[in-house]
Amino acid sequence: MATVYEAVHTVLPRRAALKVMHGALLRQPGMATRMVQEATILEGVRHPGVVRVFECNLLPDRRPWIAMELVEGETLANRLHYATALPAIEVATLLTNVADVLAAVHRFGVIHRDLKPDNLLCTPTDGDYALRVLDWGVARLGALGRLTMDGMTPGTPIYMSPEQATGHDIGPPCDIYSLGVIAYEALTGKPPFDGRSLAEVVCMHLTRAPEPLHKRCNAPLELCKLVARMLEKDPALRPGSIEVRQIARAIALELSPPYEELEISGGDADDRPGASNGRGVRAAYIVADDDSVTDAESLEYGVTEMLPVVPKPRWTPEIVRVPSPLAEQRRRQLIGPRAPRDQVAGELVSSTKLR
Repeated sequence: MATVYEAVHTVLPRRAALKVMHGALLRQPGMATRMVQEATILEGVRHPGVVRVFECNLLPDRRPWIAMELVEGETLANRLHYATALPAIEVATLLTNVADVLAAVHRFGVIHRDLKPDNLLCTPTDGDYALRVLDWGVARLGALGRLTMDGMTPGTPIYMSPEQATGHDIGPPCDIYSLGVIAYEALTGKPPFDGRSLAEVVCMHLTRAPEPLHKRCNAPLELCKLVARMLEKDPALRPGSIEVRQIARAIALELSPPYEELEISGGDADDRPGASNGRGVRAAYIVADDDSVTDAESLEYGVTEMLPVVPKPRWTPEIVRVPSPLAEQRRRQLIGPRAPRDQVAGELVSSTKLR
């Protein structure tokens, strides 16, 4: 539908993704309206997994453009191209995050209709959210936002639900089915249905059941059952976005490691590997292959040693008593020079001997 550029604001220190519709699409009715509708959806849905819209307008040649949040990351399609298949914990986390976005948009009557790995941007280093759901240009905005005739539907055939392939009963279960196809492909490396032509792929989605996941991967049985429910032919049998989020989150928590492994060097030879420190953190002790002995000073003052903090004593200044002038005057009066007639005890006084 459009070309996306990296743009820089002329005044503010902000970068943005500038989406400009192709000029050839102006001759097709409804395409410019789709661009404006995408901006409306992105502006109305406040979720960290949906990019923010800064501005929307028209070029002099009447082509619409959208300035939106620029997010750096890697598409799921690119990850699957190099990794082929993902671990079960990553797929469960992916289902949790995408289902959370779908729960937010389905509440407003918005249906994406084109969920696929190319439209899922993985952003693991982003502090706001781990992914972004992109390309809402073919989304359906409720019953009043219909831009296609009955019997016609946009989307990608490999990830399209059976009811979407026939162009009828478009609703939130369509996105759940597409997300199930994505999870199936992420676990096995291949989508559940693929053929040599569009008609063959659509026929598989309508009539054929996918091969059970537990026969194609070693994912947990709970995750395989969840994906199988998401790929049900009957939309009424598929779980909702909230249920998918809850089940996938529980599976991800169960698959996550219960403790953090620490590498501790310089331990005693008698320490047992895998000893617990009593706080839920298990330490993995590593024994060196060589027979080198670490000196005591390195063990005591090494950079990895946690030395106890000894509080320093508080300094108390020496208190010197300064006598007052009045006290000094009294002292001099009491202890003055000895008078001639004063006699000190023990002093010998000469006397005249009587004859």
